[in-house]
Amino acid sequence: MNVKTQSDRTPILESPRLSKPVRRPKATEVEAKVMEKEAIRIVAEMRTGWFRLGSLIRKIIDTQAYEVLGYDTLDAWMKARLGESVSSAFSALRSVRALEGVPEEQLERIGERNAHALTYLPPKQRTSQEWIEKAAALPTKEFKQEVQIDLEKKTGMAPERFKTFSIALPEKVYKKMIAAE
Repeated sequence: MNVKTQSDRTPILESPRLSKPVRRPKATEVEAKVMEKEAIRIVAEMRTGWFRLGSLIRKIIDTQAYEVLGYDTLDAWMKARLGESVSSAFSALRSVRALEGVPEEQLERIGERNAHALTYLPPKQRTSQEWIEKAAALPTKEFKQEVQIDLEKKTGMAPERFKTFSIALPEKVYKKMIAAE
């Protein structure tokens, strides 16, 4: 390696074996539009994926398809085939069940997090046109605040705030603390 120094700068290390960074050519307008279209398609799939997944899981339950596939229970099938996505599948199923009666084309306009937030509202309210439109139009953070405000008005109770307290302990100390509880 050669060391180059410049009078007022940090030494620069250079190796003759390292290639110079290669700049990628700029995309053409056609290439850029193709990439943009694909990105928009993927985002749309992600947005409606919860609805498709929840509907499919409900159909698997209703038809007992997991038994035909050799599993005794839905839970066994989900753990074996969906792995770490089991909680996402159950969440999607809960949202689909809670929003039953809302037309499919309306649900496809709602993202997963807003659909989940809708489930906290009473059944008649969560399926109302007003709330479905809010869920489709508002960003997640704003929509969750709207739901929270509405629930506070109805119940008169503010949601409990939680703080996480976490420390690493030696195993012996941890066991003694658990025993002391």
